[in-house]
Amino acid sequence: MSPPLPPGNAVSGKMLSLAFAAVVGSFLVTNLIVQRSSAAVGELSEGIIYNSAPSIERLASVRRSVLEVELLLTRFIHEPMLRPELGGSLETALAQVEQGMREYLILPSFPGEQSVRIGAEASWLRFDHAVRDARAAVEAEGDAKASALFKGEVEPLGRQTLEAITSAIEYNAVRGREMAERIHETRRHTMWLANGLNAFCGILAVAVAWLLYRVARARRVLFDAHTKSLEARAAELEQFAGRVAHDIRNPLSAARLAAEIVVRKSSDEVALGNIQRIIRSLSRADAITGALLDFARSGARPDPGARTEPRAAVEDLVSGFSAEAEQLGIELHAEPVPPVLAACSTGAYLSLLGNLVRNAIKYMGDAPVRRVTLRVMVEGGMIRTEVRDTGPGIASEILPSLFEPYFRGQAVGADGLGLGLATVKKLAEGHGGRVGVTSERGKGSTFWFELPRAGSSWERSETGNNASLPRPSDVQH
Repeated sequence: MSPPLPPGNAVSGKMLSLAFAAVVGSFLVTNLIVQRSSAAVGELSEGIIYNSAPSIERLASVRRSVLEVELLLTRFIHEPMLRPELGGSLETALAQVEQGMREYLILPSFPGEQSVRIGAEASWLRFDHAVRDARAAVEAEGDAKASALFKGEVEPLGRQTLEAITSAIEYNAVRGREMAERIHETRRHTMWLANGLNAFCGILAVAVAWLLYRVARARRVLFDAHTKSLEARAAELEQFAGRVAHDIRNPLSAARLAAEIVVRKSSDEVALGNIQRIIRSLSRADAITGALLDFARSGARPDPGARTEPRAAVEDLVSGFSAEAEQLGIELHAEPVPPVLAACSTGAYLSLLGNLVRNAIKYMGDAPVRRVTLRVMVEGGMIRTEVRDTGPGIASEILPSLFEPYFRGQAVGADGLGLGLATVKKLAEGHGGRVGVTSERGKGSTFWFELPRAGSSWERSETGNNASLPRPSDVQH
């Protein structure tokens, strides 16, 4: 039987037990903090995914439809020959306003949002009534009465409706920004606590090692076997502390990373299911917003002073897609680009061209000849950029719908949100340009967009006073 421990070593043994308990407690507290943070981030993320973002999307659609209604009603009043056709279009636009408002009103509301919703709904109903009165006046009392109603009621109520919708959009944007800031603050606070616990665990590990060394030195002869057991426990404890330090070094650098750490550490099946749902929601939120944001940005007012050099942008884009194209056995080629400047930002030009190149690579299919060619040409004051592929081509009946939002024809693949080509169209038209496509089944397709040309002394110095730039008519198709 081993002799009893001296009083000093007995105290060291108690301290060792307390230190070990503190390490385990720190680990459990860290897991609890991560779980609570993940739950909070998940709740805030769902508020953005299922409330703020859909509300903004619906309200933006309503705002566009209200403007369309005003335009159609003006034409209905002043273009009698087109009234049969415009009447149907006007009803369709009113129905779109109603549908968008109904979809917004059935979404969950934030605290305090009800008054904003009531104001938006009331403004819309008054506007709808005024539009229908003006249309009825055209048919019953003549154009003069309808024009007076339009100026006296429809226009003011339209402005009120747009202001109410804008207020609702701003309200949801503010709530979304607040939730994003709370996610950021939660991450920051959790990282601060986790780093503190890491440091605490490190100090405890050093203290445990020191205590173990003290006990082992004092009882080396009498308790050799016991000392070896303590050393084994010390090594085990150091590995444990190392694992803790590794797992929670930066546990919340992103909300999804925090959730994944909990998945790896938790054994509760119910909690795992909830956390997996949070991870899927975060991944899905990342994808939808990207697409809708690009789509939303595509409708923003361009910077009138923006300039970009297509030649540099094309070189950069070809370099970025070359690895993907090579992996798929596709030859990605850019023809010489004339030294011109386009009246848009570099980001907008890369978004336009990148969407077209990505589609060309993505839908190459099993074409025997696998080539994507980029071409930039100048015609007068416009710069035309083409992306020609040798893919399977597109059925003629769906060509008119390709640039519509959310269109995903089976002939061209049905994955994604269907916003890529719609973004190209909105961006190009927003910059004063246009888009188009030609295609022949079995021979490939050519997508193109045109942007205004931005003149500069740089162009003149690059091309020379007597030089001329190629025009589409000069290039062999």
